[in-house]
Amino acid sequence: MNSQPEAQPEVRPEVRPEVRPDAGAVAVPAPAAEPGSPSWWQARYAERERRRPRQGGLTLDRITAGALELADREGLEALTMRRLGEHLQVRHTSLYRHVASREELLIETVDHMLGEIRLPSLDGDWRAGLEAGAREFRRVLAAHPAVVPLLTAGQLLGPNALRAREHALAELLAHGWAPRPAVHVYLTVTHFVIGAAVLDSAGAARTAGQRAAMAELFASLSPRTHPVVHRHAELLNSLDPQAEFDFGLRTLLHGLDHPQSEEAPV
Repeated sequence: MNSQPEAQPEVRPEVRPEVRPDAGAVAVPAPAAEPGSPSWWQARYAERERRRPRQGGLTLDRITAGALELADREGLEALTMRRLGEHLQVRHTSLYRHVASREELLIETVDHMLGEIRLPSLDGDWRAGLEAGAREFRRVLAAHPAVVPLLTAGQLLGPNALRAREHALAELLAHGWAPRPAVHVYLTVTHFVIGAAVLDSAGAARTAGQRAAMAELFASLSPRTHPVVHRHAELLNSLDPQAEFDFGLRTLLHGLDHPQSEEAPV
């Protein structure tokens, strides 16, 4: 009997031939960053640094200004690359040199809209400055209701959005706010204005006729099941969106402390 173990076949690791791009291999591009994301904006900023504008050529500012005009006049659904090209009297294919898709166009158009904000000074009373800034922000959003829903589609990180962020935070810090609560204050006020504008653009801003109809509905409810709503039916629908915004903004601002340290609560 053979006591030697049976020889096993040699197993060699699989060697794959090296494939070079110049040998016919197709390079797989890295996944594109989502439009509006921080990495997408970072790439956009780098691209703008490299690109030199052509004399008399089509610019991103002209494109986004035209897009905003078109959305204001015909609605967001009408804002397509082809329709925008017609509006600007250029070939729509030329738009793709500046924005790769309609999604990118919408993100850039939102930032163009934010460029209309006139940044107030917070000299003196910082609450008055924040209130003026919030009202100016709301004024711009109210002028472009078709674009307002896009505020929640991506992060507001474009040049004009960062201009407003830089200004507000710098003013708060100059008035003695510690960095952490200053950031909380800025974001809270900004989100309040955006939330109010989104609700208004979605139809929550009721007309006088709609408010009257809702008051009638509330009044028709049984005092047994809804005694408070029934009793205050008229009052519940007497305020218009501007009055609601005024009350909410002032309540928010006057509820803020002025912490001097990072640990102090807002």
